[in-house]
Amino acid sequence: MTTSTGVPRLHGTALSGQDVRSRLRSQGPVAWAEIADGVHVLVVTGWQAAREVLTGPAFRKDPGHWEALNRGLVPSRLAYLATPGLHHSDGEQHERLRRAVGDCLASVNAHAVRETVRRHARDLIEDVAGRGHLDLMSEYADRVVARTVTGLAGLPPEAADRVRTATDRLADAQPDAATAWWDLHGMVREVLDAKRARPAKDFTSWLLAHPAGLTDDEVCHQVIALIILGAAPTAAWIGTTLHALVADPAYATRLVGGSVTVRAALTETLSRRCPATTMSAHYAVGPTVLHGVRVPPGVPVLVDHAATGVDPHRPGDGGAHDRSHLAWSAGVHRCPAPGLATTIAEAATETAVDMLWDLTAPITAVAGRPSPFRACPAHVGVLFSTTRTGRGNPSTRRGGRAARPTDEE
Repeated sequence: MTTSTGVPRLHGTALSGQDVRSRLRSQGPVAWAEIADGVHVLVVTGWQAAREVLTGPAFRKDPGHWEALNRGLVPSRLAYLATPGLHHSDGEQHERLRRAVGDCLASVNAHAVRETVRRHARDLIEDVAGRGHLDLMSEYADRVVARTVTGLAGLPPEAADRVRTATDRLADAQPDAATAWWDLHGMVREVLDAKRARPAKDFTSWLLAHPAGLTDDEVCHQVIALIILGAAPTAAWIGTTLHALVADPAYATRLVGGSVTVRAALTETLSRRCPATTMSAHYAVGPTVLHGVRVPPGVPVLVDHAATGVDPHRPGDGGAHDRSHLAWSAGVHRCPAPGLATTIAEAATETAVDMLWDLTAPITAVAGRPSPFRACPAHVGVLFSTTRTGRGNPSTRRGGRAARPTDEE
């Protein structure tokens, strides 16, 4: 394989700014990048090129096609790209797993999930209500999603912090990412026998009982995939949306004033500032050319969903009602749970707007998370009034409009 020298580096200090992603976009819809020292990938930033990768017959998802991985040249920090499960399978195996996962996700009670999210969200905000400041990313979005997904998976509540830490390490490609995956694996394996003996209303129990007859390893891998792909991107979605509301007073005024709904704000985030970047890895079945770039077999082709959202050649306007974005991927590997993720994100965002409607500008620097797989703030520190927390704005429920706050003194 040959690549040009000086390609953008999706690792190390280069990820601390946006220059690397701007360089990728400037090089066309498909460009070479380095994701680890000496490990090269192709990154797709154009909407049309991404559609061809996601829906065309020339690409597969199985990381067993990755030549560098098979040769032991891929560092363990990139464990996310090689984890087994529905998202990294093809053909009949994928169809079988997809059917089982889809059936189990269909059993999730959306109303119960919404109420669970609200309860966790209220608890997190009330815990810090007296101090008047909160980190909307690390203390709120990350934690409310971790607690919710932990429960959905059937893990004990006390595992939520371990789940949050492990998913962060995987999604941020930290040095101990492989250890984090095995930590998740251990947590899930610990509950399998208990769920088999005493099933509950959770994803693990439903998978164990599914007529597809998944093995313990398959059940474990699907639950881990639910945790990783459910927690990290959804938390990033919530944090990014809340950051936009805090950083743009005019935007927040539109939401509080009722001219835009929480759901519309979340949809606009997926289009214009999608937090999922190069999370979709594909591999060419044979030598092929993608928009003028030769794609050799054995090299990962990563779709940058954030870049496709701001591609000037994409259809639609990228606004609050535009559904042409690729944040949910496309084709047979399209996200199996967009409704569940939306329910979680909407309930968490609404609760923050309800209880903290008088947020002020960030009080701490909003640094980007140094991750090749997601683009979201690492921290969003805000101030709020301790006398009004949880009393002010009766916001929009289920996507309705938010009322303008009034004093209740």
